[in-house]
Amino acid sequence: MTAVLFVLVLCGAVTVGQSSGRGATRRPPIATLAGLVVVGVPTAVQLLAAPSLLSAWERDWPRMLDGQWWRLVTSLTVQDGGLAGALLNLASLAVVGFFAERVWGRRAVVVIALVSGVGAQFWGAVVQPVGAGNSVAVMGLAAALAVATVPGRSTRVRAVSIGTSVVGVVLFVVGDLHGGAFVLGAICAVVIVLRRRLRRARAARRAPSPGGVPARGRGAGA
Repeated sequence: MTAVLFVLVLCGAVTVGQSSGRGATRRPPIATLAGLVVVGVPTAVQLLAAPSLLSAWERDWPRMLDGQWWRLVTSLTVQDGGLAGALLNLASLAVVGFFAERVWGRRAVVVIALVSGVGAQFWGAVVQPVGAGNSVAVMGLAAALAVATVPGRSTRVRAVSIGTSVVGVVLFVVGDLHGGAFVLGAICAVVIVLRRRLRRARAARRAPSPGGVPARGRGAGA
């Protein structure tokens, strides 16, 4: 059941991303390509040459509490779902990452993926202490697409966005690992939006008026 919900979130995010990305500047998805290399190389090594890499790098909270904290990050670069799971995770990273990077930009995508991917490992301590895969980072990016505020969205796309968000929250409520990643990705996206708006507001106050007076100084002496 949760696998179906996971796929629904991915499909919804891609639908929203396709609409939100129309007319956007088509820059190369450098962050997404880098992510595919960072995840793809260890995954290939694990599946083709060194299966023991999974047990050495996966999320394993008993070992992490014993000092192996690197697993917070390395668990994102190996896969516990075999070849099929690895292909799904890499393909979803490529597609969702592409649209997320086009909507949010390179730096924001890196931040969202890391916050949701690493943060979900702590949620995993409660719901799934042992495991691995980059799907949690993908879920965080999907959440960012779902909550992105883009002018000109159609009613259909808004409905898909809301539906995707609801499914993501359901995953969290039922105790699925990906639900935690979705919530973290959504929160991270909202924080980034607020920071950008604050920067724009500050820049607007500093900008000179048509008469050459900074906006914050308008009315002085009136």
